[in-house]
This record gives sequence, C-alpha cells and structure tokens, in this order.
Amino acid sequence: RSGPEDLDGTYKVEVSPEDSIRALKERISEVISKRAIDAELIQLSFGPSEKLIGKRFYKDPLIDEEDTFVKQYSFLEWIERFPHWGLTVKMAAETPPPPGVAIKKAAASAEAMDPEKAVEEAYKTGELLRPEELPAPWGDKGLDVYKRDPLVRSIGDNPLPPNYGDSNPSSTRVKAGKAGWEASDVDHIPNVLD
Repeated sequence: RSGPEDLDGTYKVEVSPEDSIRALKERISEVISKRAIDAELIQLSFGPSEKLIGKRFYKDPLIDEEDTFVKQYSFLEWIERFPHWGLTVKMAAETPPPPGVAIKKAAASAEAMDPEKAVEEAYKTGELLRPEELPAPWGDKGLDVYKRDPLVRSIGDNPLPPNYGDSNPSSTRVKAGKAGWEASDVDHIPNVLD
C-alpha cells in the first residue's frame, strides 16, 4: 500500500491513556500529513520488537480499535521513562492472502507452473475455498467462526504483563498453607474472539 511521500520525520502528538487506538490514529493522521490519511491505513508499533498496537493489517476484523484503549498497552509508561523513544507509524500491511493461497502459489512456483493458474484451478476443484466463501477479512461470512470458548482464551493475546501486585514470586520463599507462589492478576484485553 502506498501512502503520501511527506510522512518522514518525527512528530509529537498529545496522548491520553483514555484515548481509543482509533482516536490516537486519527490524531496522528492529522499531524503527520497535510491531507488526512484514513486511520484504517495507519499501523502503529512500539519498541525494538515492533509490538503492534491495534490492527495487525488493513481491515483486520479481529481488533476493534474503538474499544481498545491506550491504557491497555504499556508504551506510555516506557515513553515517560525514555522520552527519546516513540511510536513507529507506517502504512498498514495489506490483508494477508486467503488461507491456502500462499502455499498453493509457492508450490506452483517450485514446480515451474503459473501460480495464478494453480490457485484458479484449486478454486475450481474445491481444493481452496473462494474468498467470498470465507469469513472476514476475505469474505462476508462474519466472525462467528473465530469465536473461542472462554476457557481457551489465551493470555498470550494480551499485550499486558501479569501483575503480581506487591508479592514477589520466588522459588525459595514458601508461605504457610500455600503452594509457595501467588497467582498473578492478568488484565484481559477484550477481543472479538471472546
């Protein structure tokens, strides 16, 4: 996805922990460009590992940026400690290809075949589902197929670390009547899958 060429540089934007990620992206859009960029086209990341903030790709249906807030991420705390750090803003990645398409193209290329023809043949034979038969973001079948049982929702979805409160987990300290450790209190960020 190509965007305006005048985006290079460093910009300052007022941010509140209560801001939604969508509001933050809209504010960034207004500041970085002479002409507003659709917030949907902006991808935010933070840190050396480029932790994504908000949607992972253009039109990612699994992240509701109106209901995801800055306070649910830790980047503001890090920027307060290290004021020379900042967010990275770039144009959002394209929506990934539908399931099976990339592997089909790679296999066709390895066999010296035309990848596009191989994918079209797979659609005809039913080996691959056509995009319109798939759930979002490729088709219009909705998000229900992504729903998970609440018991299997993963803490790994959360950008927040566990909060152990005032206790300090230790393998050498055992409290009477307890297992030697205290369970962490993990804030869970709402996800459309839950």
